[in-house]
Amino acid sequence: MSRQHRRKQRLKLKSFYVWHRYMGVGAALFVLIIAVTGLLLNHTEDFEFDSRHVKSDWVLDWYGIAAPEQLLSFSANDQFITLMGEHLYLNRREIDGNYHRLVGALYIQGMYVVAVNNSIVLLSERGEIIEQLRDSDGVPAGISAIGADKQGSVVAAGSHDYYAADQDFIRWTRRPAGADGVRWARPAKTDKALAAALRAHYRGEVLPVERVLLDLHSGRFFGRAGPWVFDIAAILLILLALSGTWIWLRRRR
Repeated sequence: MSRQHRRKQRLKLKSFYVWHRYMGVGAALFVLIIAVTGLLLNHTEDFEFDSRHVKSDWVLDWYGIAAPEQLLSFSANDQFITLMGEHLYLNRREIDGNYHRLVGALYIQGMYVVAVNNSIVLLSERGEIIEQLRDSDGVPAGISAIGADKQGSVVAAGSHDYYAADQDFIRWTRRPAGADGVRWARPAKTDKALAAALRAHYRGEVLPVERVLLDLHSGRFFGRAGPWVFDIAAILLILLALSGTWIWLRRRR
C-alpha cells in the first residue's frame, strides 16, 4: 500500500470520526431524555406516577389546562359550598363524586344540606358525605330551589309543587303553604382567595405525571414537530452505532 493511499485512508477515517463525534453530540440530549423518562416509566407503579398530578404552573400552561372561570357558591354557616366544573367543594375541601348542577345549600341540624344533580347530599361539618338521597328515596323531581321554613324544615321547590322533608329526610310531603315563609338559599359571591385556591387545586388534579413522562419520551411534549425531531434523533443513534462499529473495525486492521 502506497504512502498516498494510506494517507487517504487516514483522512477518510478521521473524517468519519468527526462525523461520528458530531452525531454523538447532537443526539446526546435526546438520549438523556429518552433514557431518563424510560427508566421512570418502568417504575410508574412504584412512584405512583399514574395517580400523582403535575402542580407546576408553566407545565399546566404549556398543556393549555385552565380552571373554569365560572364558580357558583352558596354560603351556609359562614362556609362556602362551591361548584366548579364537575367538582364540588366545602370551602377548600373537595367532595367525592362528580356534580353538574348546584341548586342551593343550607346548614341545618349540624350538617350541610346540598341540592345538586336532582339529589340531596347531606354533608358533615368536615365535608364528609353522610348520605346522598335521590328520587328513589322520595326526593322531589326537578328541584329548582332549596330553603328552610320557620320550623326549621327543609323545603324544596319541585317541578310541580313545594315539598317539605321530615327531620330524617325519609319522607317528603307537599307543602300546603307553598313558598310562604321559606328562606331560600341564594348564590353568594365567592371569596377571592378561596376562588384562587380552588382554581389552583382544580388545575393540579388534571394532568398525571405519567402523561408528561410519556409525552417527553415520545417527543409529543414539544408540539407537532417533537415526534419528528425524536425520529431524527433515533436515526442519528442508528448511524452512531454503525459508524462506531465501522471505526472500531477499521482500527483493528
